[in-house]
Amino acid sequence: MNTAVQNIVHFLLMIVFLIIYLLAFIIIKPFLINHKRKISTLLLKISYLIYLLVLLVFVYLFMFFGPADIEYQISNLLFLILLLGLFLPNFGILLRRNFEKYRTEYNYTFTLINVIILTFILIKLIQHNWFLVN
Repeated sequence: MNTAVQNIVHFLLMIVFLIIYLLAFIIIKPFLINHKRKISTLLLKISYLIYLLVLLVFVYLFMFFGPADIEYQISNLLFLILLLGLFLPNFGILLRRNFEKYRTEYNYTFTLINVIILTFILIKLIQHNWFLVN
């Protein structure tokens, strides 16, 4: 792919990811806090938004600066962890309204899950030196 087309694809993908992030921000409404569960709600929403930001950066870096060879293989365990890391926080933020009785515990649990997955993604980014883009 020549440089002009590649730059256009980079720009379009950045715009798409920015739109995804802004839509998540609008839907989650991080500044609308429940009066009964202020801290747990705020922690869940902020941890999810940080997770989503890091996930989008991870996907962008993997798509454009990840391994180029087709024989690159990841282990089944790593693939499972990445798959869980992709879906679990999203299900957690979507299903939170279904848990009225144990909502505070639910919020703290998914905040912890978001932080664990966020840490895993950051470790993988650092491990593969994708922050050092040429």
